[in-house]
Amino acid sequence: MNKLVNSLIRVASVVVALGAMGSQAMALTVDGAVYTLDDTVLGPDHNQFTLTIDLTGYTGGGSFLNSLAFNLGNPLFDNSMNYLSGVSFSLLSAPGTFSDWSVSPGGLSASSGCNGSGASWVCIQNTSGNGFNILPLVSKSSLQFMFEFDGVTNNGLSLKADYLDANGNKVGSLISQQVSPVPEPETYAMLLAGLGLIGFIALRRNQNSSTINFA
Repeated sequence: MNKLVNSLIRVASVVVALGAMGSQAMALTVDGAVYTLDDTVLGPDHNQFTLTIDLTGYTGGGSFLNSLAFNLGNPLFDNSMNYLSGVSFSLLSAPGTFSDWSVSPGGLSASSGCNGSGASWVCIQNTSGNGFNILPLVSKSSLQFMFEFDGVTNNGLSLKADYLDANGNKVGSLISQQVSPVPEPETYAMLLAGLGLIGFIALRRNQNSSTINFA
């Protein structure tokens, strides 16, 4: 019996751990544009992010999305702007022609594009002309960027975005406060299932320990 109970406890613990590692999402709306970031934990300090941008209600006046910068909350680079040991950032997919997007260390410059400074920032820039054409807005309801990150995050991130007008002039930057991830419903379900199983096992243990058999 003890072996069975111990096995069930291990299974329940795995369920809880998987729930804690599940998909999480955070959302932000600025100038009518909706930015949704899904964070899927693939392993210890190993995350896959999907940023979806809905521009159908965008009112910022931009015609091109030039660059995006992410702050993961902890230093990613050393003083020479080389990745620290155990840290990596890989862009997996992006809107339009994938080869038009480049990844570089640092945040955004005062004018536009990536500036190569800021040890906690990593920048993605479209190098084709003024950037990725976001017009007409009605057709840009689901621009997706997918990337993987190896390293420690601070349970959220900050995001900046550079938009340019038709003449290549900067029309403003999106700057978000750090947003804490919110578990998806299926993550809650998995956590509750695991905790429920552990509670059931504990109850059975108490019942068994309180039973006295008389010869």
